[in-house]
Amino acid sequence: MSIGWSRTRQSPIAIDFGADTIKLLQVTPGDPPQFVAAASIEVPQAARTIMSARAAFASEAIAGAVREHGFRGKRAICSIPAFQTIVQNLQVAHGDPSDLDDRVGEKLGQHIDTDPARLVIRSFPVDTGQEGGGKLEVVCMAAARDAVMNTIQIVRRARLEVVGLHCEPVAIVAAFRHLYRRKDDTALTTAFIDIGAATSKVVITHGSEIVFAKAIHAAGDHFTRHYAKLHDVSFAEARTARISQAAETGTPGETPAPPRQPAGGIREMGARGAGRPTGMAVLAAPSTDAADDEAEGDALECLVDELNLCVRYHRNLFPDRSIDKLVFLGGEARHVTLCQQIAQALQIVAQAGDPLARLIRGREGAKAPDSPGVDLRRAQPGWAVPMGLCLSETNL
Repeated sequence: MSIGWSRTRQSPIAIDFGADTIKLLQVTPGDPPQFVAAASIEVPQAARTIMSARAAFASEAIAGAVREHGFRGKRAICSIPAFQTIVQNLQVAHGDPSDLDDRVGEKLGQHIDTDPARLVIRSFPVDTGQEGGGKLEVVCMAAARDAVMNTIQIVRRARLEVVGLHCEPVAIVAAFRHLYRRKDDTALTTAFIDIGAATSKVVITHGSEIVFAKAIHAAGDHFTRHYAKLHDVSFAEARTARISQAAETGTPGETPAPPRQPAGGIREMGARGAGRPTGMAVLAAPSTDAADDEAEGDALECLVDELNLCVRYHRNLFPDRSIDKLVFLGGEARHVTLCQQIAQALQIVAQAGDPLARLIRGREGAKAPDSPGVDLRRAQPGWAVPMGLCLSETNL
């Protein structure tokens, strides 16, 4: 059973368990939603690979952030970490919709050689427009049952009540659902590309309906390792340097550009509603003399190859529909040249997403409370998951 919340109360505290940061966000639902509190906590290097150390750090850090930075209540809604999630499209036999998860679990178990009873599975059937016969296309999102329970226990040890749990692709789409409310918006095909630290998530939607999703294990850490090797520095030093480079460059949302169609086929898509922030900004084509260290090496080639496979899979499913635009999200979306080069390689128009745009610009003159680790004056492409969690139904 799904339980919603009153319009007059705050959302649960959204907790996004990223590989290198834990993000917390709370809003008051509305149109636009009203900002309540936010915090971003960097995961120490020592806790990133040792799960017991990570769990102990996370519980203590979450409890401290909730206590000190203006969060209200004890209800929490969480994401299952992407690096612990299986996300892919599958084809299964048609059957009773009530046992779809069981059929998907059996098929997935064969693919990864594991007992489906050890997995928590969520299935999203895809309407491909093919009548009768054939197989049913399904977007599958799964995680080990132990990993799910560990996530819940981390939050409980922070003295919070877990009332919702969602996979990251679902939250990503929820963060931008307000852009797809018109009837003809179902004709829009969008590829959200969230490039995080450990994984990149690709979610292709028709309007706000998910028709394809995949987790790709080529992301920010791979670019950071390349930078460290190139400059003969440690991983931590390379990470700090890349963050500084991104801050100096800024994101497109901070320096609005007029609509145009530059070389490379990257342009600004039409905005919805004059004067209201959509959370989308133009990505121009990369300059011919641009030299960006993170946009080099095997990791970029691997990521582009995987993204091309995603585009091709969608084209095979829907021969009459092409992807209208890419929307770049995640911490790596701050590296503008990286996103520009990916968009140019895919030959699809692109935008940078800012899921907090409505919150921080929706009420002129509003002053945000203390929000450690997040500069609310700047575009924040890495906050799609916590924003989407705030706008998602509780399901526990």
